Amino acid sequence: MDNQNREKVADKSGGRKLVMVFISVICALVIAAGAFVGGFFTGKSTLSPAARSLDWAIKLILENYVGGEVSEEQLRETPLKALGSLLDRYSAYYTAEEYSGVLAENSGSMLGIGVTVTYLEEGVSDLGDGLYIMGVSGNSPAFRAGVRAGTFITGAKSGDTQADFSSSADFTDFMSGIPENQDFTLITDKGEYTLARAAYTASYCSMATSTADYSVMYENGVMSVEDSDGGISALPADAAYIRLSQFYGNAVQEFCELVTEFNALDCKSLILDLRGNGGGYLDVMCGISGIFLGQLPQASSVATTAVYKDGHSKNYNVVKQDKDSTLPADTKVYVLADNGTASASEALIGVLVSGGVVGYEDIYVSDFSDDYLAWSGTAAKDCRTYGKGIMQQTYVHTTGEALKLTVAKIYWPNNVCIHDRGITLEDGCRALPAYWNVTYGDEQLSNAITAIYGGGNADLRR
Repeated sequence: MDNQNREKVADKSGGRKLVMVFISVICALVIAAGAFVGGFFTGKSTLSPAARSLDWAIKLILENYVGGEVSEEQLRETPLKALGSLLDRYSAYYTAEEYSGVLAENSGSMLGIGVTVTYLEEGVSDLGDGLYIMGVSGNSPAFRAGVRAGTFITGAKSGDTQADFSSSADFTDFMSGIPENQDFTLITDKGEYTLARAAYTASYCSMATSTADYSVMYENGVMSVEDSDGGISALPADAAYIRLSQFYGNAVQEFCELVTEFNALDCKSLILDLRGNGGGYLDVMCGISGIFLGQLPQASSVATTAVYKDGHSKNYNVVKQDKDSTLPADTKVYVLADNGTASASEALIGVLVSGGVVGYEDIYVSDFSDDYLAWSGTAAKDCRTYGKGIMQQTYVHTTGEALKLTVAKIYWPNNVCIHDRGITLEDGCRALPAYWNVTYGDEQLSNAITAIYGGGNADLRR
């Protein structure tokens, strides 16, 4: 999690293998460089720009980094771009151009069709083999065209060109050759879809009731909630399901709008889905925590506490939301999580657990099949959340270069830190059987609804 710090499981339309546990953490807190710029340049005007940048990065690492032991000698022997190899996997150096791209994506500004794909080799799963859609970004061209996760892409057509895909790289190459805003046909096992690679604003929240779906959409930068017939028929009439995919962009406003709809429908219970949510900005987490303020004890204003290298700590507080966007105190909340639920997601769960909004018994953690665990390489993280209880901060040089560093350990309001541990069955969570992390129609969600509200015999264990 980033202090106005942010992390990301990317939706790149070009198609790359999604590995749920190796979360690509992209931070976007802009810390003013003025506090150290003067001293940095004093007496160093004769150094090359690269040498100045290296000095700047080394100084920040030695003063702030808490991700492990690293010496000044090691740092000075390492080229600037390779500094990340000495640090933890959450820390990184960005060129000015790279950092500009990071900020744009984390704000929700995307270019592509909005799908994340992986290639399933023959025999690795009962789902089948081929190019598999693991995620579809809200409000993306693919989402608007009707493409959904859990679908196999079998080919594509652009003009007279017919493409087949035997790897994720084939799909990336095809997409890179499609001009922006030019229509093409995506062929899947669920049908054919006409769409174009285009700029769009990603949305991160959606809601469903027993009879309707609610999608957050953007048109010319203006956000709206669009409802359509459908929904999840297995839900009780007074229940709703909200999916939060990442803590980025306008996620706070999106969640608030959906909760306003939730309240207007007089719903009494909520399933909050954080599966695969690798986290994001700390300020977004604090804002979404405020949606639960009506259920939190009046004294509970702290969302999380960060403890820094020099030993000082800082509290980050729950951000109050309007009454219409706050869940009523008697709303029953359940949480879905898996081994890709990380950082800001775990911190939000910490707010809910510490404040008594949910008990551990209300948290359902995916119990994946041996097939999925073997394919993903995540066997050690089964039936637990990811376990990231540290925070990154991004420092920006006057040149536009940026250095993202792990700078603090974070604690829940009840003083629990889940780093390298996660939220587990030993805490009292419930295990929810799941063959794969993403399936068409979301079979795992159906199991969760059965387990929570009854109506079947889900294989549920503690």
